[in-house]
Amino acid sequence: LTSLLEIRKNAIDKFSANNIKSNEPYSVLEDVFVPLYFLHRYQTEAVSKVIGGLDYNYAIKGGNQTIVKRVPGSVERSALAALLKTIDVETIAIPTSKLDLFPPRAFGYGRTRESFKSKVGVEFDPYGAVETASEMTLGFLFHPERASRLVLHKSLDTSQLGLVEMIDIVIKNTFKNDTYKNSYYQELQNVVNMQVLNQLFYLAANKNNYKQVTAIVSSKIDEIASWLRRRKSTGAQLMYDKELVRSISAFKNDPSKFKKAPSPKIPDGSPIGMH
Repeated sequence: LTSLLEIRKNAIDKFSANNIKSNEPYSVLEDVFVPLYFLHRYQTEAVSKVIGGLDYNYAIKGGNQTIVKRVPGSVERSALAALLKTIDVETIAIPTSKLDLFPPRAFGYGRTRESFKSKVGVEFDPYGAVETASEMTLGFLFHPERASRLVLHKSLDTSQLGLVEMIDIVIKNTFKNDTYKNSYYQELQNVVNMQVLNQLFYLAANKNNYKQVTAIVSSKIDEIASWLRRRKSTGAQLMYDKELVRSISAFKNDPSKFKKAPSPKIPDGSPIGMH
């Protein structure tokens, strides 16, 4: 995953009008960019399985295979560090220099299931791309069954990555890491933060969790609300913070009414362009 993110970065840096043929509309560039932007999607899913993961075989008695063992905590933490890069704004922000390459779609070249989705009509939506990318990672990370395994494994071995530790690290690298002077990056960080909260709501409201999971996540949501109230934001950021606090209050009043806000659907992956 780490290596592929480097390849992805280099490719995005070099991305230009030369990625399409002469006489093709610039609209085609957007679709060429999709598989590049989401180049890391399958490695992200694979690495997420390391967290709360098991190493096992369908072993038979008398064989010489590992039956089952937990993935070591040190490996889980390395996996988490790699996954955090996939929700780092500096990784998933589409450079402003590239946005000028994506005009409204030309006639006959409309969006398809393999295109970026947009919340701004005909205009290319860089916020939507970041929302989709961050939801992908966070959805894997905060999967209800994974959260329950983290609680279970931590109780069996204190060296394992626990749910409390994982959530704390995610919050530290999202909500508490939003000090960008670049207003574009700051807004994208708000998009990621909203996805973190949305996924925590979803996890806390899941009825199949261990009760320990619900308790931990609920407590961490309270901590986010307290942090948002304490920090001295101004302007639009203060408005966002107040809205997040209101969202948390509404959720805590009745978690059963929570409905996960949909993000722009991730475009179809491999095999792209096949019938």
